[in-house]
Amino acid sequence: MDDHAIVAACAKGDSHALRSLHERHARAAYTFALRLLGNPADADDAVAEAFYEVWRSASKFANRSSVRTWILGIVRHKALDLLRARGARAEEAIEDALTDTLVDPGPTPFEWLAEHQTWEMVDRCMQALPVPQRESLHLFLLEGLSLQQIAQLQGVPDNTVATRIHHAKRKLKLCLTEALGLKKASPKADSVL
Repeated sequence: MDDHAIVAACAKGDSHALRSLHERHARAAYTFALRLLGNPADADDAVAEAFYEVWRSASKFANRSSVRTWILGIVRHKALDLLRARGARAEEAIEDALTDTLVDPGPTPFEWLAEHQTWEMVDRCMQALPVPQRESLHLFLLEGLSLQQIAQLQGVPDNTVATRIHHAKRKLKLCLTEALGLKKASPKADSVL
């Protein structure tokens, strides 16, 4: 079944359909929530609340976006609610995020350490980006959403998203160049990105 049919089944009270949606989209939802909230427990809460909302509002899904975009939009709103409850300024805090550290089981310890340090460096540089830029870059690069989908999710024009991504990439490159101890952008800095 495609996602739209599964949402329609959820709207009719099919709990197996909700489980299917969860299996398909929970990882992306959690990664996004963790990137926004910076705390695994809060990310779990946001995802749980988001999927509860998916269950409750499945009949209201209007098919104007992909199901994943719809779910990530709900996760975003739940994360913002949690940030507001913590007293954080949502616009600033939503950019605080963690980058997934993917470790290949095959590398040597030295290779693993080098990769781990690189991801930590990327994470630190991502954390330094303004909230809207970090969110846009995450959705574009890691979730694979189009500019139009991100614009719809964030409620801004497509050009704003494109500008945010452009500036985020530039700032990320500059930060990594400085972190690597390079004076100017070089092929080595480009290869990290």
